[in-house]
Parts: sequence; structure tokens; C-alpha cells
Amino acid sequence: MNIDSRILTYVSRETLPKYAIYLKELKSWNRALSLVQKETLDDFWIRHILDSLQILPYIGDARSIIDMGTGAGFPGMALAISGIQNITLCESNTKKCLFLTEIARLTDSKVIINNSRVEETRDQRFDLIISRACTSLLQLLDYGAFVSRETQTRFLFHKGAKYLEEIEEAQKKWSFNWMKIDSITSMDGVILDIRNVTKLLK
Repeated sequence: MNIDSRILTYVSRETLPKYAIYLKELKSWNRALSLVQKETLDDFWIRHILDSLQILPYIGDARSIIDMGTGAGFPGMALAISGIQNITLCESNTKKCLFLTEIARLTDSKVIINNSRVEETRDQRFDLIISRACTSLLQLLDYGAFVSRETQTRFLFHKGAKYLEEIEEAQKKWSFNWMKIDSITSMDGVILDIRNVTKLLK
């Protein structure tokens, strides 16, 4: 396997075959479902696996995690394969959920797959909310309000070069503290660590 050695900073060598299974299935299912952009499959180990695993040091003691709009399972499924438990993958597309179910089975990963929109998951609350390349920060905070423990919940979001613009937009509706973590897979990418989120009064 032609992988990036930095991945071994996060997972054991024995875990790598499970990610190889992930890649094999992703290539197969992608033809019909367009789970990820086809050109990113050639850079699977960095673009998808390392990009997902880089948030591992920041998960802390979260006992329950939800990946909103998980799509093909990044970052949530990649984290579950690494051994992180109590992760819920929230995805409204039924066919994508079938793919995720198969990946969980083939890699023997303990993960909860929730085939619904996050706003329909009102009866659950999570310590940590994650998402990658899903929607704007404002929308993510709006969706997160349905499943957060108010100010006790943390958010870890992968964002691109325009993250400051997204923060400025989100601050018109939400008050929060944030910290930028530079991405190790993209010159322009960042991880936003967001805490103490409260809705502003009109």
C-alpha cells in the first residue's frame, strides 16, 4: 500500500488493511453513487484518511460524537475504524447509508448509522459534533443546535480558505469561542475548534 507515513502517527500498521478495504469498496460504489469526487480516489490516503484522522488529538474525552452530513463517511467512519467509539454517522441519503453499513461490516467497526436529517434527530444530544465539507459554518451551527448539549458541546469542523468569512457570517446569529488549527493536508485548510455556542438574542 502506497500510504503517507504520517497516518501511522494516528493508527497502528495493523489497522491499514481496513482502510484498504474502505478504498476498494469506495471505488466500486462510487461509480453509481458519486460518494466522492473521482479524482480524489488517487489521493485517498491523504485527502480522505489522513485528513479525517488529524482531528484525533482534539477529540478529548467526548463520550458521544455525531458526524453531520457524513456522506462517504469522512471523517466519522475513518475515526471509527481507528478505534474511536460512540460515533453516530448522520446521513439522509439511504444509498449512502447502505454503503456505510457495508464498510462498518467489512471493517468490523462499531458505529451508529442514522439514516435521517440531523434536524430529525431531536431526541439525542452529543458531546462533540464534527463535519467535513458539508455546508457553511452558519448552517452547521444551525443544524448542530438540534443535537447539542448547548454550551457543553464542542464542534470540530474542517474548513477551507474562506473560514474567516464564514465565522463573520455565523457571528451575526451565534456567539462562540473559536480556535484555528492548521490542516496538515491542505495549505488553505483549517480545523475550527468551536466552544460555548449560544444563540444571539434579536
